[in-house]
Amino acid sequence: MFKLSRFKSVFVCILAVAFIAVTLHITASDASAACSGVKMRTVPTDPKATGPWPVGSKSVTIAKLSAEVWYPATPGSEAGKEKDSYCMLDYITGMSGTRAEHTWPMNSYRDLPIDSAYGKYPVIIMVHGTASFKYASHVYCAHWASRGFVVISADNPNIYITDFLDNMLGMLFADQDGDTKDIIKAIKSPTGNFAFLKNMIDTTRIGLAGHSAGALAVASLSGQAGVQVIIPMAGGSSSVKSNSYIKAAMIMGGKEDKTSSWSSVQTGYSSTKVTNKRLVGVPNAGHMVFTNVCQAVAKSGDYGVDLSLMESVANDGCGSSYINEQLGWEIVDYATTGAFEEILQCNTTSATSLSQIASKYSGLTYKFK
Repeated sequence: MFKLSRFKSVFVCILAVAFIAVTLHITASDASAACSGVKMRTVPTDPKATGPWPVGSKSVTIAKLSAEVWYPATPGSEAGKEKDSYCMLDYITGMSGTRAEHTWPMNSYRDLPIDSAYGKYPVIIMVHGTASFKYASHVYCAHWASRGFVVISADNPNIYITDFLDNMLGMLFADQDGDTKDIIKAIKSPTGNFAFLKNMIDTTRIGLAGHSAGALAVASLSGQAGVQVIIPMAGGSSSVKSNSYIKAAMIMGGKEDKTSSWSSVQTGYSSTKVTNKRLVGVPNAGHMVFTNVCQAVAKSGDYGVDLSLMESVANDGCGSSYINEQLGWEIVDYATTGAFEEILQCNTTSATSLSQIASKYSGLTYKFK
């Protein structure tokens, strides 16, 4: 009897050790994290790794704005389909060349079914900069969507590239913070061609990201109900104020940015009053590291487009003298995903990953307070 009991004890211990070992192996590469009452697929613990969802993309009208939505789609629904794309001829008239020459692929698929077996999904709104447009940061939008976010970006009237090239003074009448408020209000009751988001999104968990002028816009919106995370990118000295809604802020900049200097970005971080705040400086990066338009900008010049006063800005961070484009995207994916997942998906593993970012990328600046 004693021998049998001892055998059982040893066997149970072996099983326990094996279980712990398997668990540690799983959590070393993947993490299943979600806020209470939310069902999510398991995502990789590495924030820069693509998530478990194929990404759907859909062109919609939200609050009278032309917008694009990237979202977690049903796995397998992308089989046999071509990647989605956009064409710069839809934005810049008078540019020579064919549509094929000005078409750029995205890491998403047009009009896939949203993965309704999971969710509700938190929302990220990405706001573009001056003379830019809704696809300018699609690499990040698709990445976030692959990891369980619904992501929205809109063309902001008077300041997006078509309006800007038509009338540069019109940007004085742009209202990007107002446009973003309108989107936040509209998604609480999805209708029309974005009604597919009804009952699929959690508008109490919203993240905002913005580049350049878009950074200034999102930094001012910490008082909006549901907005919990704000990430201004290359927004100069823009800072985020504390209130009862906001839970985290990440201030980002390129350390070689000639448009929004690194010193001004650091000032914005110092002025940010959110308790959970981070500063990320991307090494050898200029203003455009937070976009995916460097190649399109270079090509538009070859086809006779005059970017006028925006040419120096449009090329700030583009070319061989700056950080490799893919590496820049990787760093921004890593940082932003970790910050959004920590709060909006209640993922503590992502917070741990963020604390290691400076050791992974030489020359990167990281602060957390």
